[in-house]
Amino acid sequence: MKIIPVDCKYVESGFAASYLLIREGRALFIECNTNHAIPHLLKAAEAEGISPDQVDGLIITHVHLDHAGGAGLFLRSFPGAILYAHPKAARHAIDPARLVASATKVYGEAFMRERYGEVLPCDESRVRVLQDGDSVFFQGVEIEIKHTRGHANHHLVAFETLTRTLFTGDSCGVSYPEVNARHGIVALASTSPTDFDGEAALEVIDWIERLSPERIAPTHFGFIEKSDHHRMFQMLRDEIRFSKDLVERIRSSGLTATQVYAILSEWTVRYFFERWGIRLDAQDLHLLEIDLEVNAQGLCFAASPQ
Repeated sequence: MKIIPVDCKYVESGFAASYLLIREGRALFIECNTNHAIPHLLKAAEAEGISPDQVDGLIITHVHLDHAGGAGLFLRSFPGAILYAHPKAARHAIDPARLVASATKVYGEAFMRERYGEVLPCDESRVRVLQDGDSVFFQGVEIEIKHTRGHANHHLVAFETLTRTLFTGDSCGVSYPEVNARHGIVALASTSPTDFDGEAALEVIDWIERLSPERIAPTHFGFIEKSDHHRMFQMLRDEIRFSKDLVERIRSSGLTATQVYAILSEWTVRYFFERWGIRLDAQDLHLLEIDLEVNAQGLCFAASPQ
């Protein structure tokens, strides 16, 4: 099995990946990012001698637009591909109107057009629902599916059993190559709106540790080898526990999103220095800024009356 991380050039290089799996002249993608990424996926397949009609499918870990906003265009670009998704994600992929309306309310129409383009519906006949414990078989290789709450209630991870690579979406947070090149593995938990659940997120980390994959492949971004897993798991656990406590502080003190962002940013810088001896500089914080902002929004949402 050949697995290639494809840079989707989302926001900037090194932020979001789609993974191209190739075996015996056929291909499967995991994640597709936005409409703007589809040309990069086509080009990556072509570079490997794979034509659009040799791509059998697309697995999305969840329906957030930076993971699956381009799914409709993907199916039009790869005419024989099947979309595989969590039951709740599949509904939004088939009819993205509510998803788009919700995101537009937050970000505005101009931002949505620039960042995501037109989010196209997926042909229902080409969508397959993945229940917890299901498998996708690709060229004789089993890809096991597990539903994983904590980041989103419609999230799943995919475990490719031949190379023992686990595609984690956002369940293992984000870890950017540019930051890692300076400091070793630096992982940041993802608590973005609207479904952050700290206890569930910790249970997922425990499950992944028991699974003991050879490689972890988060969507944001690239392979994390087994030698770095223990360190990554510890970072994620510490960050999730802090985030859980911060949700309670928001509820009791009525903190604003701006205040939460400041608290989260200050704690993150202090945590990595005091716990790991890592001095995050201005360049690091520029790369992590979007995630810290979105994480603060997610914690405020989790603290608000539902």
